[in-house]
Amino acid sequence: MIRRFLFAPLLLLMAALPANAALRAWVDSPQVASGDTVRLTLAHDGQTNTRPDLSPLKRDFDILGSSTSQSLQINNGHASSITELDLSLSPKRSGPLIIPSITWDSDKSPVLTLNVSAAGASAGSGANNNAGAAASGGRVFVETTVEPKTPYVQAAAEVTVKVYAGVPIAHADLEFSDTNDALVRQTGQDGVNTVERNGQSYQVVTRHYLVFPQHSGHITIQGPVLSGQIPDRSRGQGTDPFSDVFGNSPFAGMMGMMKPIRVHADPIVLDVQPRPAGAAASYWLPARNVTLQAHWNPTSLEAHVGDPITLTLKLRAEGLTGAQLPDLSTLLKLPPGIKAYPDQPTLKDDPQGSSVAGTREQSIALIADQTGQFTIPELHLSWWDTQTNQPREVTVPSQTLAVLAAPGSSGNAQQVPAQQATGTTPTTDNHPSQSTAAGGNAPGSQPNRTPGSAQTPWKWISLGLGLLWLATLGAWFGTRKRITAATNRGQIDKSPPTAGRSESRSAFLAACRANDAPAARRNLLLWANAEWKGPRIHGLNALAKLLSNSEIAGQLQALDRACYAQGSWNGQALANTLTTLPLPNRTPAHRARELAPLYR
Repeated sequence: MIRRFLFAPLLLLMAALPANAALRAWVDSPQVASGDTVRLTLAHDGQTNTRPDLSPLKRDFDILGSSTSQSLQINNGHASSITELDLSLSPKRSGPLIIPSITWDSDKSPVLTLNVSAAGASAGSGANNNAGAAASGGRVFVETTVEPKTPYVQAAAEVTVKVYAGVPIAHADLEFSDTNDALVRQTGQDGVNTVERNGQSYQVVTRHYLVFPQHSGHITIQGPVLSGQIPDRSRGQGTDPFSDVFGNSPFAGMMGMMKPIRVHADPIVLDVQPRPAGAAASYWLPARNVTLQAHWNPTSLEAHVGDPITLTLKLRAEGLTGAQLPDLSTLLKLPPGIKAYPDQPTLKDDPQGSSVAGTREQSIALIADQTGQFTIPELHLSWWDTQTNQPREVTVPSQTLAVLAAPGSSGNAQQVPAQQATGTTPTTDNHPSQSTAAGGNAPGSQPNRTPGSAQTPWKWISLGLGLLWLATLGAWFGTRKRITAATNRGQIDKSPPTAGRSESRSAFLAACRANDAPAARRNLLLWANAEWKGPRIHGLNALAKLLSNSEIAGQLQALDRACYAQGSWNGQALANTLTTLPLPNRTPAHRARELAPLYR
């Protein structure tokens, strides 16, 4: 009860205090090391619910943290209230800095001066004018090196960042982000080792980046920024008897005596060379080395009309990422009658030490709409050698494709039996021939020969051929009977089709885009059998039952009708629906047998 009666008058006194009075400011130390933190305190007389405008600080400082407290003092019966705001500031650069005046309500704080020393280890050879941004008297600092400093536009400049830590760093994070002037990509794995400098041991973490300048000229990029927490040696000095015991101990973090740091490395400065006049191609490939490989499928370079011959191109460039490599399908020069249908490319980046090698692999289905011989010209790819500063070129040799008529598109002439007329009419003993050979007997006379002397060999040959034909016919009927029985059991034709998944899928989609119903049906079945592990799928009706999708089934029926009636057909809807084949994992228990197709 006594506390309640005492607290009520205090609230009345606080309410009677003036809302605004003087605004004071001070720092815990007028001099800090570059990368270290300084504590700025703003003291506002009276109570307030507002926050000061801190934007003037952000020019030269990072605000790492803040806390607000209020206190009440009573002197000789007079009560006073103070609101304090503590800010943890990290200087962005070394040298003398000004802490500008801060506005809080209607009051302004005084201007303060802070001296930020650039202490730290000297830079190694090749450093980017960076002696290392030192934190806490050289306990933590960062070094960067750049090579080359004069890269070509969009070519890689390798930036190596080394973080030296003489004390444990908790929650460490290294920021190095894209800008409007350059793209930044981390490459490779971090390396960790231990070195000694000026009698102090440091753990060194090495990280590699690639910087790709996006325009020529003089470019300045903000360097990497290290943030984290380190043990606070100064906390409680002079008053805390345990500060000396735990100040340099690994248990310091466990005791909560940590402070944030934010270390800015010096900016990355590049003089970027423009694209040389000798690089006249529509694309620009500045690299250390470039290779281009081509693979044809089938290797015989033969196919039927409507079926694909697949060209797979693999482009690899050292010093570039896969996303920077050009689309080679646009560089192909195709003869009339051949159309190209490229697949989606596969992009890959492989670390190469401190650099990277980008790969772009793409398959292109080449489909002819007529028979004949088609020569695909050489594919020339120009690139710029950044090591020798001269243009270079890689080439894919020309190839000639042989395109045959589609199976069943035109009838083939039947083979003629290997028997030719002898010029004489075969005779028997009872019906002799009326013609004679040169030097023969006179007309009407009996030929001067014995029965079977000249005709016997041909009779035996004819009899042998007849028996051979009967044996062949019997074997054919027996084989067909066995195939039919195996078909009824669903056990035939489990071998994979000759066309691969990628080739048949590309050809199917290409035929859909060309509204070619027979080619679409043929390549769809090739694709389905390449995907399906069960018995051979012979028609679209069986495929529709396996897919178990009413929408797809309707579209497949429309494709069947178009093939049978030879009418117009729009394959875009089917191409959009069947981007993949969601076939089941096993064969249905009862599979209906499908009739052979009624069209070619």
